[in-house]
Amino acid sequence: DYFLTFLEPVNNITVVQGQTAILHCKVAGNPSPNVRWLKNDAPVVQEPRRIIIRKTDYGSRLRIQDLDTTDTGYYQCVASNGMKTITATGVLFVRLG
Repeated sequence: DYFLTFLEPVNNITVVQGQTAILHCKVAGNPSPNVRWLKNDAPVVQEPRRIIIRKTDYGSRLRIQDLDTTDTGYYQCVASNGMKTITATGVLFVRLG
């Protein structure tokens, strides 16, 4: 059977500037989905040691270290397995300490 579903929503988080944020995209599907991240509808650009996207057993994890207020935005997890594409959005808000 073909299927593609989110196991849970992408988390909404508020983090203090300079800290680390981790957004999880938990997805299940057959065939196995590819997962990509968008920020405000544009692809998330990885930065060495600061913005890291990791494939996980459950989908994908986006980690942003040394947060700046410019990291605030809508983060979309887009999962696609060739049969279907689904999107979940979480909000990251970076506030001043």
